[in-house]
Amino acid sequence: MTSIPEKLKPEVKIMIGSTVYGFEDQLSQIVAQFTTLGYKVLNSHHGSIKVNPNLSNLDNCLKAVEECDLFLGIIRPYYGTGNIGDLNITFEEIKKAVELKKPYWFLVHRDVVFARSFLKKIVLKSGDTITLKDNKLFDLRCIEVYDYVIKNHVQDLALRNGNWAQEFYRLDEMMVYINAQFADKDFIREVMNYKNNEDNGK
Repeated sequence: MTSIPEKLKPEVKIMIGSTVYGFEDQLSQIVAQFTTLGYKVLNSHHGSIKVNPNLSNLDNCLKAVEECDLFLGIIRPYYGTGNIGDLNITFEEIKKAVELKKPYWFLVHRDVVFARSFLKKIVLKSGDTITLKDNKLFDLRCIEVYDYVIKNHVQDLALRNGNWAQEFYRLDEMMVYINAQFADKDFIREVMNYKNNEDNGK
């Protein structure tokens, strides 16, 4: 068990953006770990984001992204049920965090990484496309989220930054990454100060 660091002052808010279905127990343990480390956690499943009854679920979640100091996005093979039309709430949270230049970190499930690499090796006959029946095991749209996070649209690898996505398969692997990033309060202050200096043009 990681020791509890000196409480961060002022209280640092971290938002966890993630699909929930089939992942509830792991999310609860992740929230508990961040709480142990001294963070205030914003997460819809945890019930810790402010809900304005006049707004949609999507808008309430985006308001939480605006409120948070740090953002952790978790990309899993299941796209989730939080969809409004063509918009997926988790993906929109991720895009909002990047747009607002929040300090962000990403975890990506091994199956998403594997599927992306595997599909690149498939050679299709002219006019053929890859389709998957609706299922609760894998959704191809998760690869789109992953490509966005690793900034696949930036062709020159040397020009990519902020594109680290840590692969995981088990909860303990996620916890290793979370503790490595967030247990050191001095590191987090450094990251936050860097962001603040950028915002102030220093």
